[in-house]
Amino acid sequence: MRSRKFFFAFFAVLFTASLSLASIIIWQKGKWPGPWPKQLEPYRQQTVVVDAGNDIRETIFELSFDNREKFEQAWPEILKLKSKGSPLILEKSPSKYDLSGTVLKSGVRILWPSTEPVKMNDGSILRTSPVEFSSITSHSGELPEYVVEKDGKWIPYDEQNLSDVRHRARADIILITDANIVDLNRIPLPPDTFIIDRRFDNQ
Repeated sequence: MRSRKFFFAFFAVLFTASLSLASIIIWQKGKWPGPWPKQLEPYRQQTVVVDAGNDIRETIFELSFDNREKFEQAWPEILKLKSKGSPLILEKSPSKYDLSGTVLKSGVRILWPSTEPVKMNDGSILRTSPVEFSSITSHSGELPEYVVEKDGKWIPYDEQNLSDVRHRARADIILITDANIVDLNRIPLPPDTFIIDRRFDNQ
């Protein structure tokens, strides 16, 4: 009887832990948005996808590369995914994504708007898409990093519009450099782009 009670207690703890992690879903391959460049199709099967549904709603695509030539061929197409005005973030290898625990040795981590729609109280659906974001796009075509929902519409997330839940609006690229497969001396960086260099953080 005591062993049975221990089993149920262990199961309850395990189930509670599973619930706490239920907002993070990891797909090992094959799932990404339709409008991506067709030239990236050969790399679909080596892409890890993380759907984050906690206080920050976003989808993360981790494209790993183990061949320098293939990465350099794909790099111009990857850059097309970056939103206008968004920064390029540099991190050194290996790079761990704290939310999911996934580790990327060389390649890119693409921070993308959540692919999951938001269901409103009246049953209507609010999606993260260029059409839905059209009202908050600046005159130069730039988007805020995050948005929040208010009265069934998206508004920029800022000090005036704080919320417990933020939704990613723009696409940012994190480049994981290892000086071998991903070598900054061998690839062009996009002009007129703000570079955030995290390679030497916490050293």
